[in-house]
Formats: sequence, C-alpha cells, structure tokens
Amino acid sequence: MDSGSVLMIIQKYNDGEKLSEYSKSLASFLKERNIETHLVCFGEQEREGVFDGMNLHEFSFKLHGDNYFSWSMLIQTRFMEKIDEIIEKKDVKLIHANDWTAVPASLTASKLHDIPFVITYHSVEEERGMDKPHSHQISDLEWEGVEEASFIIVHKEKTKEAMEVYDLPENKVKLLADEDWEEDVFQLYKNILDVNENLEKMEKEAVENENFNAYMGVSSE
Repeated sequence: MDSGSVLMIIQKYNDGEKLSEYSKSLASFLKERNIETHLVCFGEQEREGVFDGMNLHEFSFKLHGDNYFSWSMLIQTRFMEKIDEIIEKKDVKLIHANDWTAVPASLTASKLHDIPFVITYHSVEEERGMDKPHSHQISDLEWEGVEEASFIIVHKEKTKEAMEVYDLPENKVKLLADEDWEEDVFQLYKNILDVNENLEKMEKEAVENENFNAYMGVSSE
C-alpha cells in the first residue's frame, strides 16, 4: 500500500476512550508510512481538521432516538453524507469500520463505491450476553459486517471464541493481540489491496479478450 487513504469509521471520538485511542494509534502508524487516515465520527459539534495526526471529520446530529440502537440507526444517513464527501475528494483505497454502529454506512459505502472494507470488532453481542432489548438486531448487523468484510479483526481471544457461532472460515477472523498489532493491520490492508488489484486486472484482461474475439469473429463458447 504505497498511496491513497484509509477511511476509518467509529461512533464517536473522545480523547482517551478505547476506540479513539485505537484509531489514533493506527493513524499514527500509517502516517509514518505516508498514508492518510480520514476518521468519520459523531460529535457534539461540527469539526474538520487535523487532530492527533488524523484528518478528523466530525458531524453533529440533533435528532434523538428512543434508545441507543434507534439513535445509532438514525445517524447512518449523516455518516453516509460525510463518507461520500470524502470519497469524492480523496483517493480512498480501503474502509475500516469499528463495531456494529459503523456497519450500515460502511457496508453501503463499500458497495456503492466499490471499495473493500475490513471491520474491527472490539466485542460482539454474543460475547456481551445477548440480554439487551435490541441484542438480536445488533447481532444481525454484526453478522452483515462479518459476511461482507474482507477480514474481521479482533484483539481478544474471548471475542474470537464468541464469533465461532458464525461458523466462519478460520482465516477470515484475525486475532491481533501482539504489541505490533498496527503492523499486522497494515499487512492485512496490503493483502486486501493486492488481491483487489489482481482481480481488477483479471477482469480487464477478460473483457479485452472478449472484445478481441468479437472483433476477430471468434466465438468465446
């Protein structure tokens, strides 16, 4: 991964909180390799600029839901608006979502703009107990992310064990618990983009061959 940007999505950025520190650490690692990170998140006010080594795109949202799940679904449209703005201006190579609250917008953006995405699950509902009013809806969203992501990153053995209920291919869930986890994430990025580039090359060659055969009057059957 020699150029381009990574678009990272978390629910909210608060200095010192786990998800925020995770994003900051990864962004700092990528910056040393001349890769920009654009972080999209909710905030109490609109904020754009470079903070903690990241390009922060923070949006406000005035509507309130009946509960946290409903509110999280309501703000997905604002996530998408901000994501579209960035993708139109920047060379976004990969989307990195964090937890179920980022799944709807990340998945939509990935399909709409044909950009691969990975997701980090810092915990999953199966692990948390499935005892909340919207646990099944949250678990369904987590499953959607699992299905569509190129890789699922977890940092705890407990989270990986909880995800066994999904019966996934073993190599799709990556447990990155070492001190050098940022390097491991970076290598995953490179692997995804290499595979994507090879697929695009193969598709282009197939189209060129089909066009050549049609020009020569040769049947492809």
